[in-house]
Amino acid sequence: MLDRIIRAIRLEPGLYREVARSEKLMGESLIIVIAVAFLGGIGSMIGADKPVFSFIAEIFNSILFGWLLWSLIAYFVGKSFFNGQSSINELLRAIGYASAPRLLSLFTAIPCLGWLIALIGGILSLIAVVIAIRESMMFDTDKAIVTAIVGFVLYLMTSAVITLVFTGLSLPFQALF
Repeated sequence: MLDRIIRAIRLEPGLYREVARSEKLMGESLIIVIAVAFLGGIGSMIGADKPVFSFIAEIFNSILFGWLLWSLIAYFVGKSFFNGQSSINELLRAIGYASAPRLLSLFTAIPCLGWLIALIGGILSLIAVVIAIRESMMFDTDKAIVTAIVGFVLYLMTSAVITLVFTGLSLPFQALF
């Protein structure tokens, strides 16, 4: 698994093709997504008024919206508009591995450089998503970029609306955390 994570961070296209085609790697993909969400949750606690609430919200947002929703939207866009050749599970596995560069946020605590390392991890992850879409859907980079951008924008919009709804609904419960 560690070897595949390193290959994912290096943005090796063959890795994303391999992960997409291997049904046995769904568990590993989910572990990566959860680890990234956990690290993001810890980061969201720093300076938060309600750290536990921030932690839970970040994990929920990363897994449900960042992985599942973006994958579903990308799948729909890729299949419907570009005749992509992937199943939803293949795309979930590939996009799960594409979040591996965000594991670099582990180094956020390093003074002066931590934020830069985390930023690089985030940028690498966005590039990795394009590669993951391209390799799993089996179409060219331009179509993968459009699919990733449309998916990301719709994910952001949906996430923002749902976050606003849940934030409003959760106000009575925030005092508990």
